[in-house]
Amino acid sequence: MAWRRTVSEASKNSYVGFYRGGRGAGIRLQSYMAYDFRRFAENSPWAVELVAAAVGLLLGVTLMPILIFYAGVATLGRFEGASLGHLYGSLFAGLQQASIASWVVFLGPYGLYLLFRALRGWWRASAKFN
Repeated sequence: MAWRRTVSEASKNSYVGFYRGGRGAGIRLQSYMAYDFRRFAENSPWAVELVAAAVGLLLGVTLMPILIFYAGVATLGRFEGASLGHLYGSLFAGLQQASIASWVVFLGPYGLYLLFRALRGWWRASAKFN
């Protein structure tokens, strides 16, 4: 008869890390962290909005120009003298000249987040009236 280790024996005999409780403690730790974020969001909604704004601006400054550049290369092909650095330079020059296109690129992700929140609020408000 073959000897088999059960899950409880394996968790007793192995070093599991700082919580030493097997997989269950890790799952409890993850659910506690998610609950803590919800409590933080309820207690300080302005801090959550500031974090969302910072993430949106970070995505707008870093990711959006990269996506625009590679989408243009994929659809139109490579232009002579076009580079990612040149695109960043023209976008930041557009910010100095108050170009609407540059502002839309940089503020686009946060604007989409705000649009999503507004539509979700409108949908929830209309569900209360029905």
